[in-house]
Amino acid sequence: MKVAALFALVCMLACAPPPAAVEIPQPDMDEMEPQVAKRLRETRDAVVTARDSASAWGRYGMVAHAHEMWEEAEICYRQAEFLDSDNVRWPYFLGDVLSITGTDVEAAERAFRRALLLEPDYGPAHMRLGNVLVANNRNQEAGLEFERALELAPKLEPARVALAQIRLAQGAFEEAEILLESVLQASPRHGQALATLGQVLMRQDRREEARRIAELARDPAAYNLFEDPLMSEVVAEGVSAVQVWERAKSFLDAGNYEQAVLGLHQVIELLPEDAEVHLQIAVAHGNLGNLELARHHFERSVTLDGENPETRIRLASLELELGNADAAVSHLEQSTELEPENPEPAWLLAKARLAAGDTSGALAAFDQASQRGFEAPAWAHNDWGSVLAQGGQTEDALSHFRAALAADPGNAQALFYIGLVLEGSGRVDEAVGYYRQALELGPNEIVASRLEALGRLGN
Repeated sequence: MKVAALFALVCMLACAPPPAAVEIPQPDMDEMEPQVAKRLRETRDAVVTARDSASAWGRYGMVAHAHEMWEEAEICYRQAEFLDSDNVRWPYFLGDVLSITGTDVEAAERAFRRALLLEPDYGPAHMRLGNVLVANNRNQEAGLEFERALELAPKLEPARVALAQIRLAQGAFEEAEILLESVLQASPRHGQALATLGQVLMRQDRREEARRIAELARDPAAYNLFEDPLMSEVVAEGVSAVQVWERAKSFLDAGNYEQAVLGLHQVIELLPEDAEVHLQIAVAHGNLGNLELARHHFERSVTLDGENPETRIRLASLELELGNADAAVSHLEQSTELEPENPEPAWLLAKARLAAGDTSGALAAFDQASQRGFEAPAWAHNDWGSVLAQGGQTEDALSHFRAALAADPGNAQALFYIGLVLEGSGRVDEAVGYYRQALELGPNEIVASRLEALGRLGN
């Protein structure tokens, strides 16, 4: 450590008397979840065994911190820092606890500044210090901290939004807008960024644009999480059902399905009758290709909450993938009853009936979905048209295949189906044109075989 930084740190620590004879916190654990009480008991016992161990005090503080026991965490962190003033964790975690409680903003600032003396290039610490300074109405200083945080960690979106809010307060609207647009480019539904951008636009009397942003902000995503390796150590100490659940969901959102499954199995042990947990673990297993496990958890979720149409739709889609069309039909019929305004189960029901060999039922489902005003996706037009074509209704079939192309101009299946209908109608030259367009989109043995049968493959 540099001499100046060391001197400043020692002076800071000298400003407060050392907590030499600290009583070990003893929270009431009677109403706690058993696994939380067990973790607290274990870490407290470690402090009892080694009262002079900074790591024991710090770990106990982290467990208390993770479970929102602020008073206990503060006591532990102060003692840990007293015993080991060179460990950045203790002042950093203490600063977070003090900033959350808001009881002593100045003490929170001092804690973060001590942490930054130990780790001056840690971006999240600059951001957290900036937030404390904003709470103390020191926006100019806060802006400098947010700027430094972004220099060190350019992807720290909350710091960018916070800096934009300061620029808004300063009347620097253009700069605020640039900052917010950069956040929204990466995260289009970032709730805080959308709300702040709406304020920026209104302050400039750009009301129409502000209304557009307000529409987007009606269904925002939170995006409160950010990369903070130090604080992730505290988060990992959380063992309550809610905390394990939140960690598992963050893995799901990040596409890390292996870790999500591990976490969700822990949640199921704690909340075995929670339909949503079974739904999410089914989704994770499905993404990993564990289809039978996915079906087991989808079925369990349906058993626990049969009124959730999303679960039935997902289970039906899986049953179709596994070749169980009759089971898919049953779930989709119930989904359409539960959520009659949702087009997805309406179109999927037609697909499932078709897969089950019920052609007339499939046509009826297609008609019913259309009569409800639902716009058919390209695949539905293709399936609908193929049924009509097999029934000899070639003109109606062609209209559906062309509608599929209008919805998806690169739909090779629609091009191939049009070619088949035209070929069957004796319009071979037209059919060849569509076959070739389909082949241009990618290799396809079936399309190539039709061209070869017509003697046009190489022409």
